[in-house]
Amino acid sequence: MSVRVNYGVGSFGRVISARILMGTDIVEGIEAVCKENAIASATIVSCIGSFQKSSFVYLVPDETSKINVRFSEIIEKAGPLEFIQGSGVVCKRDDVYETHFHGSMSDQWGGVSGGHFIKGGNPVITADVVLAEVRGVQHFRRFDEETAHVQFYPLEEGLDSPRKINK
Repeated sequence: MSVRVNYGVGSFGRVISARILMGTDIVEGIEAVCKENAIASATIVSCIGSFQKSSFVYLVPDETSKINVRFSEIIEKAGPLEFIQGSGVVCKRDDVYETHFHGSMSDQWGGVSGGHFIKGGNPVITADVVLAEVRGVQHFRRFDEETAHVQFYPLEEGLDSPRKINK
């Protein structure tokens, strides 16, 4: 089996702890905190809380796709929902925030679901978030020819392309 990786080396900068208030979309709230603090790239260290409702997608088989999978139709779950955990990376595409955020939640009967959150579709009751600024590496989202999907593209400052491992 081969090992192939694109990466950049940087460091953590400021750490921001925030409570996202009722009615604010979780992704829009995270991006607003980053914009307010001039943070272009970050990682979501910790994220818990509760949702009024949630909108997300997950992978389903698709033999017509280049990588044999595609995203499901948008799943909308009515709340209240306990937001168990979320993680992701704050990125930009064409100088606009495009955060890649996944998480899981449980409904009032304890059923757990989750996936890739849809921006604008996850208003919180409340959410506690800890963000770590990433310095020296810019997080981008770019179209990837190999997968025919937009993917994470970490680019170390001063380099024209990511560092690579190809064994």
